[in-house]
Amino acid sequence: MRDIGKNIRSLREKKGMTQEALAEALFVTRQTVSNYETGRSRPDIDMLLKIAQVLETDVNQVLYGLPAQQDRQREVRRLAVGCLIVAAIFLMLTLPAPLLSEMLMRRYVGAMLVSGLATGLLKPALWLVLGWCALQGLRLLQVIRPLEERAWITWARRGVLLLLAVYVVLLLPSLVVGLIQVIQAGLGVPYDALVEVPQIPAYTWLMNRLWMFLVFHPQVCAIPGAALWLLRFPKD
Repeated sequence: MRDIGKNIRSLREKKGMTQEALAEALFVTRQTVSNYETGRSRPDIDMLLKIAQVLETDVNQVLYGLPAQQDRQREVRRLAVGCLIVAAIFLMLTLPAPLLSEMLMRRYVGAMLVSGLATGLLKPALWLVLGWCALQGLRLLQVIRPLEERAWITWARRGVLLLLAVYVVLLLPSLVVGLIQVIQAGLGVPYDALVEVPQIPAYTWLMNRLWMFLVFHPQVCAIPGAALWLLRFPKD
């Protein structure tokens, strides 16, 4: 029971709440919650019940904490899911590779769509998830832990997710045009009459440089993946 403060902090972070949010739910000040977590003061029985209710747990976990084995199993499952995603993306990249090379050599319609999916979406996604998995593995080795949930952490997490979403939106026109070209070719439209990506100078300049960068440095995408883990994504 001497670790009540540590347990409250752990359960609060698992819930994804800041000290301010917990204090508001308990109708106390943030300093009161801080005092509970640092051990400077202890909640009484009524407050323990309120804390357990707000954090959607039972009083035993507030008093004694989450069983270590149960917590470790949860972390192992999360790493396993990440590894399965990596394996699935890797297979999607490697299995069609010989066919893609032949399509590009023969300039088949649709080759650029497949190449765009591989270079612009799948490879970055592979390294993104690898970055997340690497830190999750270090967590299991007790080398590192996510940052404590605070207001700025929430905004930083949203910022990284927004940047990733913006990138996908920028990529969509090329992928949509590639898909339309495949449909047109299937309908017998002549090659020189196929729809093309609109030539907007700023967009074309930006995408060309992003494309070349990702071709030679896809591993850089591991950085936002690791950042998302540190910023507690996905939230517990």
